[in-house]
Amino acid sequence: MTNFELAGQILILVILLVFSFIMSRYDLRSLAVPNWPYFVGYILIFLVRIIFYTATVYLNLLSAFILFDLYFAVRLITKNKLGKGDVFFGLFQGLCLAPKVLWICVAVEVLAAFFYAIIRFKTIKGIKFAFIPFMSIGLLTAFLIDWFVI
Repeated sequence: MTNFELAGQILILVILLVFSFIMSRYDLRSLAVPNWPYFVGYILIFLVRIIFYTATVYLNLLSAFILFDLYFAVRLITKNKLGKGDVFFGLFQGLCLAPKVLWICVAVEVLAAFFYAIIRFKTIKGIKFAFIPFMSIGLLTAFLIDWFVI
């Protein structure tokens, strides 16, 4: 990895951390998130991807559409129990990740949310909780694994 690419990775990590923190706070406070931060996050990540990784931008767009479609399908199947903000956060996740680590992201967030629900509520039927913090954990885990391990 060149110094130029390393700078891009660090910039993406900073954007990812700040954006995830902001969106998680919104979701934890009210179980809802406004739309405007998404557009800022999308534009920032997309610009960094174009500047630092022009050749692989198409892979991130593919990842974004895969996760968006996955969460949209889950939203339809669960009859809107997964929020619109979660679906849009999936688009952000995909812009940050390569397709090869999407499964890590989804597995970590689902397992983290499942264990949290079991420990906190003793049952997962009929409860509502913020999912974006778990999506942030999955995103950060997958990003770091992709950066340092794969």
